[in-house]
Amino acid sequence: MVPKKGRKVMGFRERQKTAIEVTTRPPLKRSGPILAMRGRQLIAVISVVFVGTQAGNVQVCRDLKSCAACADSYIHVLGFKEQCRWCVETQSCGGPLSCPFGKPVVQRDLFRCPTTHSEAQGKRYSDALGRSLFAVSVSVRDPKPSECLRNVRPDITYTKTYEVECDGAGNKCKGLLGVSDEAKALYVAYKGTSFDKQLFAEFLHGLAAQLGAWEKFESEEAGVITYFHNAFYKLFVESGMKDDLVDLQKKYPSYRVWVTGHSLGGSLASMTALYLVKTGSVDRKKMRLVTFGEPRTGNVAYAKEIESFIDFRYRVIKKNDAVTNLPASADPNTPLLTASMYNRQPLYYRFLVHYDNLMQPGDSFKICELSDDHGCRNLAMAGDFSDHTSYFGINQDDYVREGCPRAQLIR
Repeated sequence: MVPKKGRKVMGFRERQKTAIEVTTRPPLKRSGPILAMRGRQLIAVISVVFVGTQAGNVQVCRDLKSCAACADSYIHVLGFKEQCRWCVETQSCGGPLSCPFGKPVVQRDLFRCPTTHSEAQGKRYSDALGRSLFAVSVSVRDPKPSECLRNVRPDITYTKTYEVECDGAGNKCKGLLGVSDEAKALYVAYKGTSFDKQLFAEFLHGLAAQLGAWEKFESEEAGVITYFHNAFYKLFVESGMKDDLVDLQKKYPSYRVWVTGHSLGGSLASMTALYLVKTGSVDRKKMRLVTFGEPRTGNVAYAKEIESFIDFRYRVIKKNDAVTNLPASADPNTPLLTASMYNRQPLYYRFLVHYDNLMQPGDSFKICELSDDHGCRNLAMAGDFSDHTSYFGINQDDYVREGCPRAQLIR
């Protein structure tokens, strides 16, 4: 039936509410002012119910002025729910096709909104810091790390190494604890991936993770790749490495704890940092996490936990390093990506430090404030394995064979 012009057509909920109100209404022996007041109260109740059911739904996206509000809102287009998009470059909110093509966009999850990194002394990343920590990571590849460190980081006077078989194929995982009185620092460093059966095993487990097969890591929601999960517990927890670190902390209670590693070692480093802070083993104010060439270690919840518990955190990536784009992650702005699918995706934590060059002394870098690097580097081009093996212009195995000459890495 077509309603007469000017007449409002009531929906089911309105008709139901009206019917209830009519059947329960007492005899109309009320004065005009009282009836008017009752009417206003009823309208107020209906208004509250209506607004409460429309949370997140807006009429026009462009009226929203912040990334958080925009990413948490949606409109209806031809009966379909359509997320609002925050255009990072123009700092504006809009609907479909509103942002410049190829530029960073945030939608669906306000976690992906830009987060400012600190430039304060003691909280910022520098090239000198990166080189100094990479030297510690490289030393773990040496059969005798203390000899390598004696040349490249002579301030680290105590070391202890740990090595275990981290999979059924006999591949080894190796870690190191070190102490520098000069830097007032404790170091936890991990060896990177071996480019043979170990990389292939990681790749297979990464494929499983893309399908949602994550191992829970210290929470019900946060998950990591199975290979990393098993390696972490075998190497850091079961080998005695964790207990020795706790003892070192008791001996040096004021020292900061620096956790680092390259490739697989980067994933183990991020898991170690999160584990230590969540379990209360290390005060978050003393925790420092810097990784090199780290792949996507965990899912969305894992990335969120890293950012929630670790304040000082940087992922250093060289140019188009292929390993850093594994396992593959769908662009969060893909229209067919449901909320459930999105939460099962691999995701990076912030902050990316991207060297879009050869990482020679004096080369520049960019720090990305967006999650998962979308809009900060060309992920479609991240397929160069030679970039993964030549951070700061050195081949790690050659560097170790040459005795870890300081001048090649630290200037």
